[in-house]
Amino acid sequence: MKAATLSVVVGALILVSTAAQAQPPDHPPPPRYRVIFNCDGFGGGGNGSVADYVQRVFGPIENSDVDALFWCDGAGGNTALYDSDVLELNGARIGKVRPGLLQWIKEGNDPPKVVVREAKKRGLPIFYSFRLNDTHDFFLEEELPTFKIEHPEWTIGNMDPNYPYHPVYPYTSLDFSVPQVRWLKYRVVKEIFRKYDFDGIEIDFMRSPPHFKPGTEPSNAHILTEFLRRIRWYLNKKEQQRGRPIYLAARVDENLEACRLDGFEVKTWMKEGLIDILSLGSGTIDIEVEKFKQLAEGTNVRIYPCLYGWPSRYNPIPAEMVRGLALNYWNQGADGLYLFNWYSYSSRYQIPLLSEIGNPEDLLAKPLMFAVDRGQPQTAYPHNWLQAVLPVELDRGELVRMPIRVGTDLTASPWDQALLRVDLRVECENLLDSDKLQVTFNGKTLSGEERDGGVIMVRVAPEQIKVGENEVVLHLVSRQVGAEPPVTVKGVEMLVDYP
Repeated sequence: MKAATLSVVVGALILVSTAAQAQPPDHPPPPRYRVIFNCDGFGGGGNGSVADYVQRVFGPIENSDVDALFWCDGAGGNTALYDSDVLELNGARIGKVRPGLLQWIKEGNDPPKVVVREAKKRGLPIFYSFRLNDTHDFFLEEELPTFKIEHPEWTIGNMDPNYPYHPVYPYTSLDFSVPQVRWLKYRVVKEIFRKYDFDGIEIDFMRSPPHFKPGTEPSNAHILTEFLRRIRWYLNKKEQQRGRPIYLAARVDENLEACRLDGFEVKTWMKEGLIDILSLGSGTIDIEVEKFKQLAEGTNVRIYPCLYGWPSRYNPIPAEMVRGLALNYWNQGADGLYLFNWYSYSSRYQIPLLSEIGNPEDLLAKPLMFAVDRGQPQTAYPHNWLQAVLPVELDRGELVRMPIRVGTDLTASPWDQALLRVDLRVECENLLDSDKLQVTFNGKTLSGEERDGGVIMVRVAPEQIKVGENEVVLHLVSRQVGAEPPVTVKGVEMLVDYP
């Protein structure tokens, strides 16, 4: 035990002191993937047959716009659902390792080997998606590793329920200012490329912030940058050995301010050539694609906004919203789209969408939905939804302004103006029939509303809608005297269709 502890400490010191090294001169830019599919929620092997597993992972994305697969083993990065020498197997601490997983490994079907083999058969680039600080182990007992029990000082909350960002969850977050934590995670990366032939790796920083004690993230940002430098240094060595590029991807917040608050020095990562691909967001609607693209100018970094499976609590995401968000992101100059929490194997309606969203022209003249972002910072996402307006309470006489982005020109071909209908839908809680809510769109007050309880529908002329950001203004003109509780706006959506 003492020798093992000494090894960890020495390794941690080496990790801290390693000099930075960017990509080698002959490292080519990454291909432009139309759609990256993150197989995040159903990647764990050992349940059912290998053939069924392969069909579950690859079946929905066959003959689609998906050009790259980011595969997560399904355990969360603290335990393993593969044959690991670094992490204990999922469930090992409580004696509940999947018997099927052990059998697969014994038969030579270690899950990473299976997915790499099957991806290469299909000519599909495959990355290992590494959840850097996943905290599902707070409530999934089989994912809580022994090292967090033995070393509570490695966690941000020291396993203390009185966690600063939230009273309970996620006090199992690891503290990356602790060298042993970084050394452990680095060893996972090394093992992945020592044992498996992945084309790249994604460091998923959005599973989950925070990575340092609350309030210290910006001052500790250099630590995560140094961590990426070490990974890039190692990948450079493996790249030279293999004689082909190995790409490094990272997933971060949806806007630059949230990245700063979470300790992600994105500009430095790009400038130093540490990363090849940057994916943006985790559950939000509005993403600062254009600002990240500007930051990436002069580099080979490609930008991929995350089209989440249930953004801003639209669960499941409507097909119309999938199309609308895809158009918005393409319109902002995205290099491609990144899908997360898409369960296409069970949500069958999503499968045809995988053959639409990779080309903006395939999305036109179809039902669309655009929405105002809604949500609030959450337990494992303390700086997400910083710019979301909704939900919002309306006081009588108050004006509330909110942006809504539209990524296509509804007055141009192939839209048929004679048939096209565009409605603005405002969903309110506690709105009474006698209350008057005025809706203004791009400076023009809309009239002819239809009401159904707390839902207001009002028509918008296509020529009134701008490509890009539009403004909705809500004004609670009058409110029934003594009415309680206050009116709360829960959703604002634009519906585009041929009724």
